[in-house]
Amino acid sequence: MSINVSEVIWTIVCFFVLLFVLKKFLFDPLIKFMDQRQANIDQSLKKGREARQRKDESDAALRESWKECGVEAKQLLAEGKASDEKERAWVLAAAQKEADQALLEARSRIDREREQVRADAAEQMPQLVAALVQRLMDGDGEER
Repeated sequence: MSINVSEVIWTIVCFFVLLFVLKKFLFDPLIKFMDQRQANIDQSLKKGREARQRKDESDAALRESWKECGVEAKQLLAEGKASDEKERAWVLAAAQKEADQALLEARSRIDREREQVRADAAEQMPQLVAALVQRLMDGDGEER
């Protein structure tokens, strides 16, 4: 076996030519493609993180808004209850006043009617006494 120098040189030259062609047409475009892809992935991840951060901020703002709405709703309910209590107290006071007035009027009417009855009785007393005496006298004779 002998080593042929020309074949070794041609083999080395072919190897370097193949290496150059592969680098120029395969490795460089492949590395460029992979770098672009990695840059796109990094950019997408960055956008995703920013979107998540905006979403978290939006969620926090929404929760805060809900808390404020809840506090406002509780405050409105408390104001409504207070207003309702005032209205209820006013209605009860008005009803009590009307009831007291009606009671006063009823007592006054009763007193007037009582006085009228007394006056009528006093006016008719002599006639009633006479009728009673008459009846007693008529009854005494019949029973005995």
